[in-house]
Amino acid sequence: MKLLNLWLPRIVYCAYPVLLAVLAIRRDERFYQVLLIPAFVFGAVTVMRKLWNLPRPYEKLGIEPLIPREKRGHSFPSRHVASVTIIAVACWYIWPPIGIAMSVIALLIAVIRPLAGIHFPKDVIAGMVFSLLTGIIGFWLIPA
Repeated sequence: MKLLNLWLPRIVYCAYPVLLAVLAIRRDERFYQVLLIPAFVFGAVTVMRKLWNLPRPYEKLGIEPLIPREKRGHSFPSRHVASVTIIAVACWYIWPPIGIAMSVIALLIAVIRPLAGIHFPKDVIAGMVFSLLTGIIGFWLIPA
């Protein structure tokens, strides 16, 4: 579980700059959408976490997380899950086969984080739903 928690986000975070580079090289008009919508999600989730500052499971329940963490608060919504989900949606928008692979990774991360005691299920669900809604609106409902 520790290895998956470490490497799955890294796969997504490495794929995202590659996607941006390909769009930039091709002078694809969707480049700015793929750059700005995930940036918006990251910023908005960061602000939400600071405003609500909800405790993490290991703080509230007094448990030892399976993946060692010392961070306090800022549990809701999960920024990891929100970030990988919006990147997966961006990939769906550009090339659905890669979007499918990134979505599987996002789902795995969304399962791992609560199982590891780092987030409550509501934290990962909120991050995922926020990113899905923002992605649908930003990529498909607002023209490029």
